[in-house]
Amino acid sequence: MNQNMDEALRGLDELLRELESAFADYRRDLERYEQKKNPLGGLFGVGSSLKDDSCHDRLDERLEAAVGELCALLPPPQEAARAVRTLLCPGEGVDWPLAAEWMLRAVERHALPLIPFLTQQAAEGFRREYAARYKPWDRLPKQKEVYRALKERAADR
Repeated sequence: MNQNMDEALRGLDELLRELESAFADYRRDLERYEQKKNPLGGLFGVGSSLKDDSCHDRLDERLEAAVGELCALLPPPQEAARAVRTLLCPGEGVDWPLAAEWMLRAVERHALPLIPFLTQQAAEGFRREYAARYKPWDRLPKQKEVYRALKERAADR
């Protein structure tokens, strides 16, 4: 029994590192794109632009897979909170390029299946941070779902 628990905890830690690694790799992909891009790329339909790069799809697929595996392991609240923090605040303190903002907002939806694993206190903390970061009129539809799920989890009795 103890060995199974140790293996599960190692698996959780690996998946949490995978989430962090996915964002680090995405950042690196963005930097590489910026270094090699043509100054006129994407203008007037000529060439390519960052919005067409496959790095966005790779990030989304990696996050979806890691979150799915994490949820299957029924993460304890502390690990769920770490995963939610990673998804909602990737690379906290990192100066992300403006071109990445829409993708970072879109992938926040991957936090949804992890929210039920949070403690009420953690959900309330994330809800407050989220409310301060995004005003209601500035949230994308999936961000509204994330906010609503955090609010509901925080109110669970």
